[in-house]
Amino acid sequence: MKKEIKVDLDDKSYPILIENGILSECGSFLRRITAAQKIALLSAPAVYKAWGRELLKGLARKRFQPELILISDGEKNKDEKALSRILKRLASLGFQRDGCLVALGGGVIGDVAGLAASLYMRGIDLVQCPTTLLAQVDASIGGKTAIDFAGIKNLIGTFHQPKGVLIDPQVLGTLDNRQFKTGLAEVIKYGIIQDEALFAQFEKRPELILRRDPQILFRLISTSCEIKARIVSQDEREGGKRAWLNYGHTLGHALEAYFHYGVLTHGEAVAYGMWFAGLLSCRLRLCPEIVLRRQIAVLKRMGLLRKLPNFSPEEIYKKMFLDKKARKGRIQFILTRKIGLVTIQKNIAQPIILSALTQLRAEASERC
Repeated sequence: MKKEIKVDLDDKSYPILIENGILSECGSFLRRITAAQKIALLSAPAVYKAWGRELLKGLARKRFQPELILISDGEKNKDEKALSRILKRLASLGFQRDGCLVALGGGVIGDVAGLAASLYMRGIDLVQCPTTLLAQVDASIGGKTAIDFAGIKNLIGTFHQPKGVLIDPQVLGTLDNRQFKTGLAEVIKYGIIQDEALFAQFEKRPELILRRDPQILFRLISTSCEIKARIVSQDEREGGKRAWLNYGHTLGHALEAYFHYGVLTHGEAVAYGMWFAGLLSCRLRLCPEIVLRRQIAVLKRMGLLRKLPNFSPEEIYKKMFLDKKARKGRIQFILTRKIGLVTIQKNIAQPIILSALTQLRAEASERC
């Protein structure tokens, strides 16, 4: 199985190549998409141990001799220290503007690599080789780069499109179950915002998905990438439709920050964010309750609704204002009209939001 998808951004267009075992062909991919001769490979120690040699073999076949930069993984390490370490290393290696940074890892590695590549000498080439499901279907595509700063997720960042994205689904075999499931939250999101047939896969074939059946996994990844590529091609810098991709993320990011990134994974936080978005949608009579119930059932079946500790609705509400999509003192929410169709809502009254947060807190404690 092989799939190539184009992110169409005129002179910044790039391919997403999806194929099992494709890491071993990364050298050919790089020769095709970049003229860079000097390569730096950025990864985390555990990821490099698992897949670094495979990637290096692929690079060596095309006579690339990459320099290696290793940084610690995890959200707590997605900070200015990691960014500084990468930039200093590139400088010490004498990298110039014709260099290329290859990111091998999950969302944290990809985000920090992207920011470093966008800043170093005002921009060098970047190639994403994502190794988690979350990164493969979301973080590696679209050019968003960031680090967390002052306790706020993704506060400092840029838009810097990669030269290409190389996705090898077989690397997901080394993911533990919790990390695999956290990536499923983003796939479910794509179904809710754009593709009811994709969402229905989670209702019809949950066992195959959780068993990581190769065929259905390939289909989930490729469909998700097609949806994101299409949206990014229409709206690179989130002026309109790209905001749809934030379904569940306004509350999700607030929950992550509230619990100091140590209780819920990103996908688990977004899962509760999607539940909350469904609650708001029902309260505003944008959709019937069955739409909310279908979402909750799928999220629970995929193991994404882990026990949610008690939280303060008022404090969570405050943290929502730190979301980058907030405008003119109002929080922007992506809400659902039906599975496969969402809408942007900007003027929801505070009492409605607080009431929905209180309801979520109560219902989550009962169901999970």
